[in-house]
Amino acid sequence: MTSGIAESEFAFIVLAAGESTRFGENKLLYKIEGRSIIRRVVQECSLENFKTVVVIGHEKDRIIRELEGLNVFFVINPEYKNGGMSSSIRIGVSSVKPSKAYLITPGDMPYLQRWICEKIIDFYMKSGAKIVVPSYEGKGGHPILFDASLREELLAINEATKGLKGILSKHTNDVSKFEIGTSRVLIDIDYKKDIDTRKPVDRFLT
Repeated sequence: MTSGIAESEFAFIVLAAGESTRFGENKLLYKIEGRSIIRRVVQECSLENFKTVVVIGHEKDRIIRELEGLNVFFVINPEYKNGGMSSSIRIGVSSVKPSKAYLITPGDMPYLQRWICEKIIDFYMKSGAKIVVPSYEGKGGHPILFDASLREELLAINEATKGLKGILSKHTNDVSKFEIGTSRVLIDIDYKKDIDTRKPVDRFLT
């Protein structure tokens, strides 16, 4: 577990506290092509200049064991049953203070790849945008990047104000959405059938 506030250039926050009620078991531990969903996400998207924070709650000990050997920091969300995703974001953001930006993603996106995170960072560095949203065919996906200047707003989000969507709505002029050329940024897993029906499409337009 973390103690105090870690510092880094970029913080990669993975939201992994939920109960997976629609899936029927802990979906983050479900294996696709030999790797659990949560391990795939962390291994693919933890870049060298990132401080990777995994926010845990439901079956936290199993998640910790599943990510054994990886360079990650765990923080516990005691509100995971009733606080919604916003509570996990607040906990994750409070544990790390990057000098540049936060990259935030749900932990149930098994098809994310390293190059996607690299392109998001590259776009951010070149554009100077405060918020970067990767998109596929015009639809915004994850991970979403937030400049470190938005830290206090991230710490204040809640479900009543629509969480991250509330920040995106408030900062419409600060959001840069860019076409990344793959549906991987859109695919999360809610039900077991999604593993067979939600397959990535790669067009590599960028």
